[in-house]
Amino acid sequence: MMENTQMFENASQAVEWIIGLRYTGEKHGLENMRALLDELDHPETGLKYIHVAGTNGKGSTCAMLERMLRENGYKIGLYTSPYLMRFPERIRVNGIPIGDEALVRHANRVRACAERLVQRDIKPTTFELITAVAMCCFAEESVDIAVIEVGLGGRFDSTNFILPEVALIAPIGFDHMKQLGNTLAEIAFEKAGIIKPGVPVVIAPQFDEAREVLHRACAERGAPLTDLADLPPTIEWERVQGSAFLWEGFHAEIGLAGRHQIENATLALTGTRLLIEAGWAIDMEKTVAGLKKARWPGRVEWLDDQLLIDGAHNPHGARALVEYAKVHFKDREIVLVLGMMRGKAVEECMAIFAEVANRAIATRIDYPRAATTEQLYEALVACGITAYVDEDIFRAIQTARAMAGEDGVVIVCGSLYLVGDVRLKLKDDGGVL
Repeated sequence: MMENTQMFENASQAVEWIIGLRYTGEKHGLENMRALLDELDHPETGLKYIHVAGTNGKGSTCAMLERMLRENGYKIGLYTSPYLMRFPERIRVNGIPIGDEALVRHANRVRACAERLVQRDIKPTTFELITAVAMCCFAEESVDIAVIEVGLGGRFDSTNFILPEVALIAPIGFDHMKQLGNTLAEIAFEKAGIIKPGVPVVIAPQFDEAREVLHRACAERGAPLTDLADLPPTIEWERVQGSAFLWEGFHAEIGLAGRHQIENATLALTGTRLLIEAGWAIDMEKTVAGLKKARWPGRVEWLDDQLLIDGAHNPHGARALVEYAKVHFKDREIVLVLGMMRGKAVEECMAIFAEVANRAIATRIDYPRAATTEQLYEALVACGITAYVDEDIFRAIQTARAMAGEDGVVIVCGSLYLVGDVRLKLKDDGGVL
């Protein structure tokens, strides 16, 4: 797996090595991660954390938390997945992706430790290696607190070695069923793995089946629970590119589009309140100002007056996008440009998209696990959508613009890989939040 002991000379070599191990590492619960951290002499020790799990919305919640805490003067580490445009986006300090020099330095350190583990027949996975690099980065930067997004599930996720100040769980839905289970209860059980004894937990409104599992886990582990289903915010207004609401007496605004972002914002705000109760010096006026500045590209994001991109790739995400479209595009023609991965609930997502769109162009994502345009075409037609095929993404967008007309909307969706490719070419801002 890692026979070559030559040091990386640049960031591209480091990333190629990490990504190249995607299918050769062997996941064994948290054993690999603990062994790797031990070899690294535990860079994670002494750091403070916020841990965020869920199916949809956890990335947005992390971005809001990061920006609000940064507004209060703290130095913040942010670890998320996957990246949208470039690999370094996954590891940030104060909104800035890890630099090439730091990435090479930490990757070389992690690689040396990983190679020693291989000699003991311990083979870290790609995600474990990236997580280790992030911990080395945050330790070197001496961040005040690191906001950590769970990669997959929670119980055996490679990030679940941390003992956080607070744990947040965004809405739970169906995704990654092969790894997490086929019912909401099974999936929620895995997500609940981040709940630690005595650590405060905040959960977004959940389906009853998932809610019961989370409540039971908190009770069993003595984790104080705040359930936001019991504390709904008062929505003041909702516009095409943001919204405002009242939360615990504060007027809060967000620039992220979609009503679902109000739910994510309330989750993040409640997490900051729990930090205040734990003794953190946080000013709520600064916090709500930071919330308004928060960005999370590729999620209901406008690239121009006609082109909207969204990484909706499962039924829960598709539903949020469609509900947004129903509110804001009542009298506008909608044309979709779609690309998805195999193994996702393609047919179910198409049925949801069909509620707002009559025409769609199936396109190809440049990724090994991408669904074929033929598969997407057949799913679209089965849902009553007039479908076309163009494997050139940007030609498909131009065709969709012509179909939609001057007053219509083109929505590119179905996968963050697709959205990231489009955004990289049409609106490259360096990935700085």
